[in-house]
Amino acid sequence: MALEKIVEFFSDKEERPNRFTLFMGNAIRTAREEMGIRQKDLSKKIYKRQATLSDIENGKVEVDASTLSLLSYYLRKPIAYFYPKPLYEELVQGDMTPLSLEMQMQFEQIYGDDLQKLAIAIIRVLAKFDPKGLVVNLAGDIKLRLDHEKEISKKRQKRTKQKK
Repeated sequence: MALEKIVEFFSDKEERPNRFTLFMGNAIRTAREEMGIRQKDLSKKIYKRQATLSDIENGKVEVDASTLSLLSYYLRKPIAYFYPKPLYEELVQGDMTPLSLEMQMQFEQIYGDDLQKLAIAIIRVLAKFDPKGLVVNLAGDIKLRLDHEKEISKKRQKRTKQKK
């Protein structure tokens, strides 16, 4: 089924623009505009002429893997964003864990682009969080606090014995 969808999108691969290049070009343009980047500036970042980027956005040129990777990076979009849903939906879902699928379902229920962007920003922060590093960094402080609590406990026990 997924293979049939891929073949359907690429069946007229020799002609440009085709359904695939038009979709990808539109996705690139939309992402670029969302980021507020001019064609001229983005074209420099991806090592292409502005005219080439314009042709990509108009579906006249197919994007190679390295250019797509750069676009993904500079436009802050996952590579799958640039592909039509039928091409990646079934393939990606097969690779997703149940938790990833649940997160995706919950995300799609968030109302509005602004809240979805906020959710993505929060996930990015969480993705950078290193709980092991936190424990290692706090280990010394935790040891000092435990030692301090032991000292206090000993002093309390001493006082209690003295009062008796």
